[in-house]
Amino acid sequence: MWNIVWGLVCVVGGASGQLALRGTNSSGGLMAVGGVLILVGIFQMMKARSE
Repeated sequence: MWNIVWGLVCVVGGASGQLALRGTNSSGGLMAVGGVLILVGIFQMMKARSE
């Protein structure tokens, strides 16, 4: 669940231009990392429900 929350923060922060990926100053990169975090969080939730 925390992956989804952090992913949303990254996507929203990157889209607004207020945050950027550390070391690259890329807001698009931060949005991509946020998207990956959201996908990982969804995968973890689906895996936990199937068990």
